[in-house]
Amino acid sequence: MIYHGLTMEDLEQLWNDIKQQLTDNLPSGAARLLSRMELRDIKDGKAELTAASKFVLDNIKEYRTVIENLLSEKTGENLSLSITVSGDTRTKPSPTTDEKVSSKSDRKAQNTKKNPTLNTKYTLDNFIQGDNSDIAYKAAQVIAMNPGNNPFNPCLIYGGVGLGKTHLLQAIGNYIFERNPDMNIIYVTAESFTNEFISSFGSNEAKNKFKKTYRNADVLLIDDIHFLQKKESTQEELFHTFVELHHNNKQIVFTCDRPITELTDITDRLRTRFSSGLNVDLRPPEYEVRVAIAKQKNARENLGIPDNVLDYICQAVRTNVRDLEGALITISGIANLVGKKATIEMAKEQLKNMVVEQVTINANYSINDVFTATANYFNVSLVEMRGASRSKAIKIPRQIAMYIAYNYGHFTQSDIGKYLNKDHTSVRYSVQQVESMIEIDESTRKTVDSINRILNSK
Repeated sequence: MIYHGLTMEDLEQLWNDIKQQLTDNLPSGAARLLSRMELRDIKDGKAELTAASKFVLDNIKEYRTVIENLLSEKTGENLSLSITVSGDTRTKPSPTTDEKVSSKSDRKAQNTKKNPTLNTKYTLDNFIQGDNSDIAYKAAQVIAMNPGNNPFNPCLIYGGVGLGKTHLLQAIGNYIFERNPDMNIIYVTAESFTNEFISSFGSNEAKNKFKKTYRNADVLLIDDIHFLQKKESTQEELFHTFVELHHNNKQIVFTCDRPITELTDITDRLRTRFSSGLNVDLRPPEYEVRVAIAKQKNARENLGIPDNVLDYICQAVRTNVRDLEGALITISGIANLVGKKATIEMAKEQLKNMVVEQVTINANYSINDVFTATANYFNVSLVEMRGASRSKAIKIPRQIAMYIAYNYGHFTQSDIGKYLNKDHTSVRYSVQQVESMIEIDESTRKTVDSINRILNSK
């Protein structure tokens, strides 16, 4: 069929024909993307498509040529394709009174159906990705578009506090629920899972209800599985839940504050289940990502922080996204209280009192200075620090020095690796090790602060 002089109805029919043809020949994930697009106009050799979100826009690009060729074939014209996010193109005709009533009723019906376990503020669209989170984000996209029918089942996302694990986990659930509201999607923290399991001990009815709740899930999202350590009975229950869901091709995603291999009090058979799928890490965001996150929050919540102050905060707070957002809220709040615009001086004053670790901007020390100061602090040899010794007395100071050089000295993992004749992945592992140590051992944090003070006093 060749299309000429297209009306709105013609455009809709044409797009439905194209979607059907593409659905028969493209992966199921592409079909989900196409269902969230509209053909808005064909004029002067140009076809205009709109995508429901930036997420759809970014992920449909690889099919652009296929869509363009099929549109040209169907219309008999040599068309170029334009794709924008909804709202960026011409406005739809005003609806009739009946359409307004119907639309209002539809929206009301949709709004009343919510998933009680999910927080709608977490979406894939508002997650800002960078090198620190790229693989985890892309894995989340694949999982969200094809829950249970993808290579990443189960999936474990791990990393320190405040790096976006919960955001990605809930964003997966929200993406799936928005498109498949009848799917049984359950998000739960490991602590809540444990508490519910303990509460079910009262009767067989309660225990069966608990099992039915989780073993009937289409998508199970469990946050902070490190909480399950030393909880043998809960681990046993989760193991059986895992086996049941995985056998039925249901999607399972976990988060943890460290690699699964570092969980010491998890049963081997549960550990192997966690390890059987994709294990991917989230790391502290680089400066550019921190700036993007800060600008997004500044605009979305109308914090009114000037760019130069944002830049200072993003250089000063390197620990995680949660600390960064806390710093932004603090500075904005102080500025509003005193009735003045936020300044760098105000940020300096307030950040020194925060829990986040203070950073010297544009540190004037070298990687060698970091390792020398650390070696002197631990009373070990710098030669040994730069050597291959695996002795704990050398290994820990070496890892702490790498952590300080990376997080406070503006040095890249590759630069640190060259200094030590190591691969950058070894540096990344060491940095993550120290991050984990800081989370559970206050003395490690104090050691890092002490060495930083020595370096900053030079």
